[in-house]
Amino acid sequence: MPTSTESVSKLYGRIADLENQRLAEHPMEREITLRAIRKELGPIPGKRIADIGGGPGKIAFALADDGYDVDLVDLSPDLIQLAQAEQDERKSAGVKPLLRSIAVGNALDKSGLAEGLYDAVLLLGPLYHLLEEPERASAVTNALHLAKPNGGLVFVAFISIDAHLRDVAMRNPGKVVDLKEFYTKYLIDGRYEKSEPGLGQTVQSFHTRPDDIRAFFASNFADSLELLELRSTEGILGGGLDATLAKSSDEVVQVWVDLMFDGFSTKEQHLGCADHLLATLRRK
Repeated sequence: MPTSTESVSKLYGRIADLENQRLAEHPMEREITLRAIRKELGPIPGKRIADIGGGPGKIAFALADDGYDVDLVDLSPDLIQLAQAEQDERKSAGVKPLLRSIAVGNALDKSGLAEGLYDAVLLLGPLYHLLEEPERASAVTNALHLAKPNGGLVFVAFISIDAHLRDVAMRNPGKVVDLKEFYTKYLIDGRYEKSEPGLGQTVQSFHTRPDDIRAFFASNFADSLELLELRSTEGILGGGLDATLAKSSDEVVQVWVDLMFDGFSTKEQHLGCADHLLATLRRK
């Protein structure tokens, strides 16, 4: 069954405030993601970035503050409303730079952005919720078309199956017994499609593994995209182990980011520690 984008949009409407705070509460994901993007793009003001599925714009605004020219698109009107509120607040306070544009849009459709224009295209959320491989391939294809030919970058984030199992073990370990049939299938295909009473709706999510990410790009994009690296955006601090850092000074956070980014986040033996895996690709 294909993904219900209406259901995904409704989910983020319900958790909009939590999503707006999530990266503040998990600084390692935020900072390693930003550093990975900056490493490849270089410190060149004016480079164009399309952030597709960027939610309330926390990554987009941080990159705009670096001097990049950023367009933000998200499926959820509620998250886009939060991004627009921050944009308006910045305008009122005279804070610049601002995002170039903010709009509701779907990674599975043409976003309305100009093709072949962007130095980097970010898909840091959409593939979390696309249940079918052709849908995931379609989202990446649309991002590929936005990226500049011969060197435009595409950043694609995934959720790790290992992360979900850790979460279950910490919160409700009996779940894998009570839902044995569900989890037997889940561990094969990564589809988490289940009614969640606490949210009042069905959650549609896709989780995966490093080797499956590599296989996905090799089978669908071997002629058009080069996979540069696969990186854990938490280093070895997945499972919420970075939460205390949210209360630490910027100096302490950056020391830990240095440690995780350089020493742990791309090492194969540590990728299983991730909550999120970030693939960096270059358009051929």
